Amino acid sequence: MNDIKTPNIEVQCKPDNYFSVKTLTVLPHTQENWLTFFNDEVTPTESLSVLFNNAGKNDSTSIEKKQYLELIINIDPSVAADWEFYGNGVEYCGADSNCQYNISTLIMDDDTLVLRITQVEPTYEFIGADKDNLDKVIEVTEGKETEYLPISFRYTAKHLPSGKIYMSQDPKIVVRRPGATF
Repeated sequence: MNDIKTPNIEVQCKPDNYFSVKTLTVLPHTQENWLTFFNDEVTPTESLSVLFNNAGKNDSTSIEKKQYLELIINIDPSVAADWEFYGNGVEYCGADSNCQYNISTLIMDDDTLVLRITQVEPTYEFIGADKDNLDKVIEVTEGKETEYLPISFRYTAKHLPSGKIYMSQDPKIVVRRPGATF
């Protein structure tokens, strides 16, 4: 996993600069691991680390609520005629502390997946949260600040020649917003 101290993507928090849009390419396969590349990169990435910066001392904290990251993920042109994204394009495997961010997806032209991450809160662990089904109400409190919040998912795509649907291995995105700096 990439070290969050050197994120792949940094989302600024300024009145005129509060979002980031990055383009990636995914190379699906019926037997092998799928490869994800930042455009113009030759080495695939297994995970993406994203840092949502806090508002500065002279900036309104309301900008933090507007921040977003948009990942535009295209099926590699070398295989695009044989593949299209399926369903909402992803299947979530795990989303720890997922009330601290919001994710939406949109499929465009069958071969482009737009994944948007918004409303990222400071990343704290939850104390008292049960990993099993909850059979009673519990109080959840913020514990210590964590390094990141992992979002584990699999791409979902249909192989057109065979008509079969495939899921990738977990490419994982990790997001972080530091605790308050004021």
